[in-house]
Amino acid sequence: MSDPKLWGLAFGLLGALCQALNYALTKSCQEKHGLRGIHLLIACHGFMFLLSIAPFLINKSWRYADAGVFMWIAAVIFPYLLAQYLCNAAIAASDSSLVSPLLTLKIPVLALISVFVLGQSFNAFQTAAVVLIVSLGWYFSSLAGRISLKPMLLVAGTVLCYCLSDLSMVQFMKHLAATYNAGRADQIITGVTYEYVLCGLILFPFGIAGKWRTTPSDIWHTGGVATLWVLSVYFFVACFNLDGVVAGNIVQSLRSVIGVVIAYVFYRKYIRDHASFRKKLMIAAGMFFAVGLYYA
Repeated sequence: MSDPKLWGLAFGLLGALCQALNYALTKSCQEKHGLRGIHLLIACHGFMFLLSIAPFLINKSWRYADAGVFMWIAAVIFPYLLAQYLCNAAIAASDSSLVSPLLTLKIPVLALISVFVLGQSFNAFQTAAVVLIVSLGWYFSSLAGRISLKPMLLVAGTVLCYCLSDLSMVQFMKHLAATYNAGRADQIITGVTYEYVLCGLILFPFGIAGKWRTTPSDIWHTGGVATLWVLSVYFFVACFNLDGVVAGNIVQSLRSVIGVVIAYVFYRKYIRDHASFRKKLMIAAGMFFAVGLYYA
């Protein structure tokens, strides 16, 4: 498999799997350990910092520190942190089964930016795939219930901030390639480790005192959530690098329906509402078809 687009698809699928598991664990962490909002954000990024500091040092990512690197990584980090907070708040206010499918709204936003700002074009199959994925994502969310105005607004803010962060990460990697002739693997590792080392340092002062005081135990409780998220980001940044940010988000849209497939394979004997679940399986099949259509 030498085609970069196929490698991008493979990495994107792995990232979608990790995020599907992450969203389920996020709700569990909120309910079991009482970690929500900024407190959850600080605790998660404490663990992500621990996961990222070793590869940051081993890869010598610090050698790329220059004005362009810090400009683009700031453009990655601040929208990302706001998106994480808004997404956690949306999940707390509703449920991951409502929120996760609606994040497919990133795709048309990124597609419009790519067309009107970056000069990219999409063929008829790709355009049809975008429309199909967003429609299925909206319908999938509606099966879990009706989302109220507050979490819907939180989702809208999450989508916009994630779009800005994703586009900035692509520019960060292009800067490394153009300025330092960095290879693909180096670009990916440097981008991810810079993001989470700096996020950890930025959030650390907020966690040492006051209403968001975060204990080592809090950080430990987010271990599963943080590990899955960092793995998903590595995979998706690799997908962005190999196949572009829109394609990466096309594959990322599978995260919600992958959870349905996992539930069917491992827990189908516990399913009570079979009619609703069959609809979810049909949506999952439609989502996979749409991704195949995009890559056709």
